[in-house]
Amino acid sequence: SDASLSDLSPPDAALRIVETEGPKALTAGLAPTVIGYGIEGALKFGVYETLKPIFLAACDGIVTDPTQPYLVAAICAGALASIILCPMEETRIKLVTDPSFANGLLDGLSKIVKEEGILSPFQKGLAPMLSKQVPYTMGKQVSFDLFAGMLYSTLLGLTFLPKNGIALEVEVGAAFMASIVACLASHPGDVLLTATYKDSDGTNGNFFETIQRVYQDGGILAFFRGLNARFIHVGCIITFQLVIYDQIKQSLGLPASGT
Repeated sequence: SDASLSDLSPPDAALRIVETEGPKALTAGLAPTVIGYGIEGALKFGVYETLKPIFLAACDGIVTDPTQPYLVAAICAGALASIILCPMEETRIKLVTDPSFANGLLDGLSKIVKEEGILSPFQKGLAPMLSKQVPYTMGKQVSFDLFAGMLYSTLLGLTFLPKNGIALEVEVGAAFMASIVACLASHPGDVLLTATYKDSDGTNGNFFETIQRVYQDGGILAFFRGLNARFIHVGCIITFQLVIYDQIKQSLGLPASGT
């Protein structure tokens, strides 16, 4: 979301960062990213799958389209992910935007708690985190279920295609389309999240002031700055993640997504 890199392709942006800040800059904030998003991802998938049948049962006879219960389950999972990620994300962004801030995850997190208080990451980061994680979870989880269902319905209409012969193709296709939806839906929140911690002193005003500041910096397009790079990076991660997720579900005896 760096404005100076917004007009560059992902490879050119990476080369610019290496030239100006050194190769180590590309791995800044890696530890909180791996740990935070590892825990968040495991819980998010688990909470979503656990709440889906609960909300479907609660809405039985009220709604016939499963999309609404799926969306509610995704909102709950995304909200939980936001709470878990706030401390990790604040640490990660501070390490990326200010390499001198700390020596790593534990050092950075303890410094934040010591200097700003244990509630600081939530007071400052919960609103922008929700603006990223809730649309991201809805876009990823729900659209994957819906796209998989659509593809199964379409392809199974071709009598010469057996269900077990198209499962992987459906997973990959649905995951790819879901990655596009998730990136588009969550990118404004990702820009706001980065803007919240952009200054090294962390004083950026409230959430609505951050929205106004980003808008004044480039209008609506400012909320989609860096989207091309995110499509490549996050899009690939989501596609592989969802395919693996669906394979694990089936190995545990659960039905494939969309069936």
